[in-house]
Amino acid sequence: MSYYLRSRRFIFNDECPHIDPGEILSGLGLPKELTEKGKVRKAFDSVKKEAAELVHMAAAAAYFKMPDNSIPPIPTGTEVVGAIITIGADISTKSVEYFAGGKYTKGMILNEIADHCLSVYEKMIIERLEVLSERKGVILGRMYESPEEMPVSELKYVWEAVGAGESIGVNITRDSTLFPTKSSCLIMKIK
Repeated sequence: MSYYLRSRRFIFNDECPHIDPGEILSGLGLPKELTEKGKVRKAFDSVKKEAAELVHMAAAAAYFKMPDNSIPPIPTGTEVVGAIITIGADISTKSVEYFAGGKYTKGMILNEIADHCLSVYEKMIIERLEVLSERKGVILGRMYESPEEMPVSELKYVWEAVGAGESIGVNITRDSTLFPTKSSCLIMKIK
């Protein structure tokens, strides 16, 4: 078995995915006429390249056992792979700047691009973890995502286990949320 497969922690850095105007603008819930031509489409075209430069996709993942004080639904001692995923703070910061400057359409579009990129990246990381796990001879089971299915204590444990602060620049706020805000946490059981 290679050293790579014996490793328990992985760091990923990736480029911004393709930003399709149809996917992004349809996510805004606007009529098709506004998203194919006109002001909204022009605003999208003007921020698309900027958005791609502002997205900094990174993830940290680790294989570990849940600690002694684990709270259900993931019991103590369960073998899992946990990950913290982010697209960075720059795109959210720019979106806020656009809103503050009265450029609401550009702000909404950047925010929608950020949400889209995070969703796409989560899927990419899950696929990579499935392949890595298969190569390690294990299969991934049920996935739990924060905050809907995972207590804050588990979020903090995953954050510590993957070293997210040092490795990918994701921190936990006093309110027990991840910063940058366009970040997520997941745990998948190992079968």
